[in-house]
Amino acid sequence: MQNLTQHTMSVHTGEFFSAENFNRPEARGGRQKVAAYIRVSTDRTDQENSYETQEKYFQRLLKQNAEWISAGVYSDYGISGTAHEKRTGFNRILRHCKEGKINRIICKSISRFARNTKDFMEALNVLRESGVTILFEKEGLDTADPTSIFILTTLAAIAQEESRSISANIRWGNEKRFPRGDVPNQAIYGYRFTGEKLTAESGYCCRAVEIVPEEAEVVRWIFEQVAGGVSCKEIARELNRRHIPRMTSSYTRKRMECAAKGQLYSQIDEGWTDEQINSMIRNERYAGDVLVQKTYTEDYLTHRSKRNKGEVTQYFVKNHHPAIISQELFAEVKKIWEGQMEARSCVRRAHAFSGRLICSSCGRFYHVRNTQKRPIWFCPSTTRDNGKRLCLSKKVYEEQIIRVVRKAIVERFRLLTVPVMDDVNVADIMSGRYEGSAILTDSAASFVEQMVGRLEHIQRGDFIERDRAFLKRQLLDAQAAAERAGEHIRLLTSWKSAMELNQELPGGDKAAETQCEILRVQIAEENENLKIAKEEERKRAGRMDYMEGYWEELEADHECREQAIAWMKGLSAGKDGTVELLNGMTDAFAKAFVLSITIHDPLHYTVHWFDDTRTEVELYSNVEDSRNTAEYFDGQRMRSRYRKN
Repeated sequence: MQNLTQHTMSVHTGEFFSAENFNRPEARGGRQKVAAYIRVSTDRTDQENSYETQEKYFQRLLKQNAEWISAGVYSDYGISGTAHEKRTGFNRILRHCKEGKINRIICKSISRFARNTKDFMEALNVLRESGVTILFEKEGLDTADPTSIFILTTLAAIAQEESRSISANIRWGNEKRFPRGDVPNQAIYGYRFTGEKLTAESGYCCRAVEIVPEEAEVVRWIFEQVAGGVSCKEIARELNRRHIPRMTSSYTRKRMECAAKGQLYSQIDEGWTDEQINSMIRNERYAGDVLVQKTYTEDYLTHRSKRNKGEVTQYFVKNHHPAIISQELFAEVKKIWEGQMEARSCVRRAHAFSGRLICSSCGRFYHVRNTQKRPIWFCPSTTRDNGKRLCLSKKVYEEQIIRVVRKAIVERFRLLTVPVMDDVNVADIMSGRYEGSAILTDSAASFVEQMVGRLEHIQRGDFIERDRAFLKRQLLDAQAAAERAGEHIRLLTSWKSAMELNQELPGGDKAAETQCEILRVQIAEENENLKIAKEEERKRAGRMDYMEGYWEELEADHECREQAIAWMKGLSAGKDGTVELLNGMTDAFAKAFVLSITIHDPLHYTVHWFDDTRTEVELYSNVEDSRNTAEYFDGQRMRSRYRKN
């Protein structure tokens, strides 16, 4: 038993948990840096498990213990917990453990920390290697105790085996059901659930569907149009012109509730799009058939699904439910679609400005085309990709974006004594390798060192939990002020009602009229105070939401900034290093410095930097204008003659 407690093996990774590491002297000696972790789902409404209740409890707990230094409360609100990629608080607390900012973690329960066995075991290994202990209050398990390590490993092994068993049972059940055609129905556009149950001969039960006549007519028309050679974009445009109610999806509903960064603004109805039409014409369910296992679960621990390319058996169930279109029409449309996809097939690559350029008109990220020759960025809400004209934004050549970033850098950090207007070759101008070289300021000579310091300040000084707690206190103060004003108004109103009633009684008090007038004035004043308090609450809530989004972006780019710091430390000193840095900031390391670039039009931009500052950029010429010059048209004519010959 002693060997088991001192060296307990991780089931998933095959590594060893060492009780000695969990009780290192540096973790025990002096005051410990203790953090708490909270995760609650949006559907968790009971008071005991609410975010506010847990946060108050842990804040009080961290302050009460004199032997602890509070490292803050890390949190993820409204996250399901089945995967960790988007759990900013979870990822931050593990990273800070590696950086030595935390010695100990307190969490309410294992299920709140991680519900995925693989992530749980990997997190425990990170804590072990960092010499950090964790206490799970509900289960009473503490990794500072070797016995708890053994229990946690055993529980993880049981949970892992249970997940494997459940996955195997589901797979076995699918292998038995699917060949018999026992597949559930879906309430896609054109169909709806009837409320009845269907029971197959095998005993399998599923919800029945029926055809929605008005939607079915739209579906048939769409397939016929595609078969006739009409593009999906033109079909979407015609549906919008006729004001046909659009099909909805879970993505659309979620966007309409609250649009994320880079998505179409919530208040904009995009109508029918070519993407929706494209998805519809590929769905065999409209012909009454079902292709099962288009995707499969790659790993039963992470529950990640992948597109099935032959890894698992697919089953095709014919005549599964009432068909809207004939199988012949579906086969014809499928052949057309496959031909289009074969013609469009290309290899996509990551791009320096992907996910960084935002349309000011509709909120969407710009997309790029013509990447092999001369990249052009455009808003996907324009008529190129949408059947409905939602946005009037113009395309922007990538050379223009590079001009924007370099001009923003030069102006913000005052690198040149002579302003350079719109030249994309600013780096060459500064180096003297380009006609019209400019004079560098003293700031430019130490620009590399400045940027290293700025990035390191963001990386090493990320006190998000402290700042979040401060903002929350401000928000709570504003909410309390609004509640006090509301309560005072209710009290004054009740007094006023009593006074007015007293006036109406026989022999009522004549002085009550004066009191009523005084109360009216006081109620008016309190209503004004309530209005001010509500506005202050709204502003602070907006600030809180904004900062949460900013912190999430910072965390997502943390590794990229680390790579940029290592790269900058290897750059040359002085002018040459500044030129190399300018080139890198508009190429491989753009995402380390720029959070977003809002495009107002081809001449006006707003650059949002990593340190939450903004630079307004105004250009005086557009790259596209150069294509309209006489030289450009002369070149076009020469190429045309060459092709004819």
